[in-house]
Amino acid sequence: MSALVLVLLSCTLIVAANAVNTPPAEETDAAIDIAILKEYFQDQARQGTALLALQIMDLVREVKDIADSVRKLEEKMDAISVEQKSIVSSMAAVSTGVTSVEQKVDIIRSEVRLISQHKLTWQNSTWRDVYHPDFAVDGVYTLVEGHSGSSSNPMQKSGQDMNKKGNMLIIDLGGFFKIHSIKLWNRIDGSYSSYAMGVLIYADDQLIGSIHDDQRLYTFRANEGVYGSKVYLKQSLDQYMNFIEVQVFGCGPYSEDEL
Repeated sequence: MSALVLVLLSCTLIVAANAVNTPPAEETDAAIDIAILKEYFQDQARQGTALLALQIMDLVREVKDIADSVRKLEEKMDAISVEQKSIVSSMAAVSTGVTSVEQKVDIIRSEVRLISQHKLTWQNSTWRDVYHPDFAVDGVYTLVEGHSGSSSNPMQKSGQDMNKKGNMLIIDLGGFFKIHSIKLWNRIDGSYSSYAMGVLIYADDQLIGSIHDDQRLYTFRANEGVYGSKVYLKQSLDQYMNFIEVQVFGCGPYSEDEL
C-alpha cells in the first residue's frame, strides 16, 4: 500500500507540474493520464478484491476441514466413551463373578472333608523296606488280615533296627488347614495291634491326642482353633508303630494372615 501511495503522489505531482508548466493545449494529455491512472487503480482494486475472495475461500475451506476434524474427533471420543462404559460394565460383571467365585471357594473351604489322602509322607525308618509311609494315606483300609506291601490292605510300619522310642510318621497336608479330627485305623492281625499304644498325635506343635489302649479305630477330635500344615505320629514307647490308614479331616486351606 505504501508503494501505491508513492505512485499516486508522483502522478499527482506530475499532473500538477503539467498544469503549471505546460500550455493549455496539453491539458488534454493530462486528462488522458488521469483516466489511465483511474483505470489502473480500478484494475488493481478488482485484482485485490479477487485476491481477497480467494483468501476467504481458502479460509472457509480450512475452517471446514477443521470442523470436519473436530466432528471426527468428537465421534471418536463418543466411541471411546461407549467403549469405556462397556469396559466398566464388563469389569463390574467380572467383579461380580469374582465375588461369586470367592463365595463358592469360601463355602468349599469351610466344608470339613478328608485332607490327608495321597498327600506326601515321611517316616524315619521303614520296616524291611516294605511298609512304606505312603500306605498310611493310600485310601485302602479293610478288615482283611495281612498288611504287607503286596497285600490288598497294606500298612505303614516304622522301626527297622529302631525298636525304641522316637519312631515317627509325618503327613504333609500341602497347606494350612483347620483340623477337625484325626482317625487312625489299627492293624487287626494277632498281637501287633498293640504297637499303636504310646503313639502321640500332633498337628504341627499342638497335641491332638494319645493312644493308651488297643482298638480297631481311634478317633481324635481337635479343639476349636487348631490349625496346621503337618500331622505327626510319634511313638513314645520302646516299640514299633504301624497303622493301616491315617485320615485327617479338616477345612481350608487358609493363609496365616486370615486367622
